[in-house]
Amino acid sequence: MKNLKQHIYRPFGISVLIGMVSSVIALVLCSAAMYILQLPVETNGAFGAFSLTLGCFVGGFVLGRQKGRKGIKQGFLCGMALFLLCLCGGFIFGSVTVGGFFGRLGLCVCAGMIGGIVGVN
Repeated sequence: MKNLKQHIYRPFGISVLIGMVSSVIALVLCSAAMYILQLPVETNGAFGAFSLTLGCFVGGFVLGRQKGRKGIKQGFLCGMALFLLCLCGGFIFGSVTVGGFFGRLGLCVCAGMIGGIVGVN
């Protein structure tokens, strides 16, 4: 069990945590840019999607870099984990729509897989 924890759970947890932190940092920077530039409220969705995509990409990249193989699988897993965290946050703090569900799912999975591929290579 010690070997399983060291080789599977720890790198996955670290990469998801790094992906969450980078997503929050991107969200804060996008919010600051919206405030400074006085952008309309309609741009919130694009900046939020960008922040989530960046977090999934970074998480997949870190996991692919740590594992060194199977970048598509590692990125998919990291993207799904961050999507599920986003979905739970949507249930708790807001509303979830079908279009938003599948849109975010596609963004998270694609960005995570691309990050995993780039991380391995």
